[in-house]
Amino acid sequence: LRRKYAALVIPAFQFDRPIDTDYAAWFSRVPRTLSQMRDCIAAEQCATFYAHSSPETHSSTPYERWWSSAPGSEPVPIPCFKNQRYEPYVVLPNLPSTPVYSEAFNGYGKNKIELVTHLRFAGFKFYALPAAFVVHMPHPKSEQKRAWEAG
Repeated sequence: LRRKYAALVIPAFQFDRPIDTDYAAWFSRVPRTLSQMRDCIAAEQCATFYAHSSPETHSSTPYERWWSSAPGSEPVPIPCFKNQRYEPYVVLPNLPSTPVYSEAFNGYGKNKIELVTHLRFAGFKFYALPAAFVVHMPHPKSEQKRAWEAG
């Protein structure tokens, strides 16, 4: 997909089980193929990212249409966002017209929401990329996240 104003959304997943603190061991458990991801979800060990704690942040990604898309097929259009808190992982064109990530954000919270909002106002269209996905890795909460949650 070679369009000046295209943002490719990479569907996000996470481990859906309580974790131990052997974070390095989790890397060997990461699904690396679509088949492995399907198996992980079927075994209730994986879920869409933040499905339980903050579903609105990834609910606009068309997971059902994405699952049914063949690898190498055209990206799946995301014509409408379900809310303003959508914060997908995106691949963007490296062009002067592409809004840059604001370095004013540091620590934790709302940085991807700001970037996605900026992209939308700049005229970007969003598409889910077939057969591509990311897996959020378990890790300890940062100081910034604990402060954010404390209010």
